[in-house]
Amino acid sequence: MITPSRIFLILLVFAVVIQLGCKKDTALVQEDVFVQHTEDFSALNIEVSGAGYQFIELQWKPVKNSYYKPVSYAIYVDDKKVMEGISTTKYSAINLLSGQKYTLKVVASTADGQEVSQVITTSTLSRSTDQLSTYREYNLHSFSSIGGATAVQRFSDGGHLLVKNLSHDTYFDDESNKILIFRTDAQGNMLWYKLLSPKNYNTPSIYAAWQLILHHEEQEAILALGDFLIKFSTTNGEIIERKSYGTTLNKLIFQCIYYNSSQELLIGTQQGTLLCINPNTLALSWIRENTDKIGSIIDIKVDSKKNIYYIFVDRSDRYPNIRIHKCDLQGLFVKSFLFDGTLPGESNWGFNMTSLAIDKEDNLYLVGHNNDYAFLRFFKFDSEGNVIKKNQTSDGLLAKKVFLNASGEVVILGQRTGSGFVSYSAIYILDSSMNIKSKVNYTDLPYHAVSGITDNSDGTYNIFLNYFTTYTYTNKNFIFIKTGLNGKI
Repeated sequence: MITPSRIFLILLVFAVVIQLGCKKDTALVQEDVFVQHTEDFSALNIEVSGAGYQFIELQWKPVKNSYYKPVSYAIYVDDKKVMEGISTTKYSAINLLSGQKYTLKVVASTADGQEVSQVITTSTLSRSTDQLSTYREYNLHSFSSIGGATAVQRFSDGGHLLVKNLSHDTYFDDESNKILIFRTDAQGNMLWYKLLSPKNYNTPSIYAAWQLILHHEEQEAILALGDFLIKFSTTNGEIIERKSYGTTLNKLIFQCIYYNSSQELLIGTQQGTLLCINPNTLALSWIRENTDKIGSIIDIKVDSKKNIYYIFVDRSDRYPNIRIHKCDLQGLFVKSFLFDGTLPGESNWGFNMTSLAIDKEDNLYLVGHNNDYAFLRFFKFDSEGNVIKKNQTSDGLLAKKVFLNASGEVVILGQRTGSGFVSYSAIYILDSSMNIKSKVNYTDLPYHAVSGITDNSDGTYNIFLNYFTTYTYTNKNFIFIKTGLNGKI
């Protein structure tokens, strides 16, 4: 007998079979769908990375093909093909005319003819006919600014090599700052420039202190940047070699450098380590650590006996003391000099010593300032640390640099500040006994800061500065001024 429960079970099984059959039938009638994606390229993002009187250098990002086909590049200058089939992402157009505007095109293509291109218009640098100018302003683009720290070296022909920061929020593809290297002639005309990306050099800040020296009879230069050394040609800025020491030196940051010879480049770090590098090979010769003290090396000089002296800031001091370390020619510690910088009437909450110089008799000159009120401090001492002269009166100069000019006089560059925006630079000239001969305060210039200085054999100076932006004045250019005798303008 068929009971109601059996009837319900039969119906339930029948419904499940029908449902499974429908799913199977639906699955059988579905078709595979193949989507044809359009072949595409990533963006070129062309930038001008350098220029001179007769060349323009371009760089771009590697272009990727969505079908993973190999990509090569062709270059056009004013619609004329000048190069094809290259795989690098940098090219210099040469033999151009000075002061001319050019349209350059980069074409990225595959072997079957698929391509993408980008065009950029820019100009070569212009030759100036003004051979007597003592004032120049530098910039590269509209709305850009050249600022930050200054590294400068003077060539024997009177020209200069400089490193600055170039800021432009909209010009560059994915960063607002570039490292700007450029060379000038004796009249201050820019001969060429080179732009580097700070991201490629692990710089903690675009405004970090960079250091620069000339090498190989001024045909090459070496830039210390973060934990990198970058060697490049002074003819056109072409990079010859770059080397990172971050892994070898446990992420030390270079603070100051001293070109001792064609075989020895001394480097002081922010962590207090002293290094010797061969500037020809960039190989590390030796390394000396201050194992018992934690601090920074600020400036380095070497005497006629190859003894090494450097300003050392000991971070264990409650207030920064005035301390010089003396080492032998291999960087091995010999002794430490500790100087008393106190003056009556000042609070003396420590000192910031900034620069060191040395004369032919191995006497050393040390300058800096009181930490609280920017009062000048200077010392002259011998190779054993015996003080020969110290300033005895307060002088409101924020001393930044000391050097000996061609006449053997001591030159001190510093900054004076007042209330509000008031800030201007000054040059003091002292005789070898540290008696002040002259003071030049640049109060006639808009508020500014001189960040670089070199001297000429005729008693004049080359100063490099930036103006400050105030409510009534804005000038974002970088300024070169050739002074008259004793720094007068």
